[in-house]
Amino acid sequence: MTQFEVVDLFASHLAITITFFMAFVSTTSAMLVASYFAKDSIPPSLARVMLVIYTTSSIFLIGGFQRTSKVMVTIREKLEEIAPWHTAASEAEWVLPTVIAIGTGTMLVISIVAIWYFQYSRRARI
Repeated sequence: MTQFEVVDLFASHLAITITFFMAFVSTTSAMLVASYFAKDSIPPSLARVMLVIYTTSSIFLIGGFQRTSKVMVTIREKLEEIAPWHTAASEAEWVLPTVIAIGTGTMLVISIVAIWYFQYSRRARI
């Protein structure tokens, strides 16, 4: 691969990773807004459907984020050899895997809390 191709591949995967994260934020926001404003008017069968859709969407988005980020780590190793001038190649090797682990863990926790809040808000009469 040429220097341009490796840098372009890294940038493309970074853009895809950001897209996965933003889609996760949007999906979770929609779930929380529905939980807050429509908690009393959502019938139980629709609530189950919403939980299934949110859970499967979250699993897909978190998995996509994590997998695309792992590919970025592999590409970053190539950057050190081919394009040492690139910003990602000049940072410490532990930074990108640590950010990926924190991001993935945070997304998991947020999705679990969103599911809990959805269930809690339907039971609580605030």
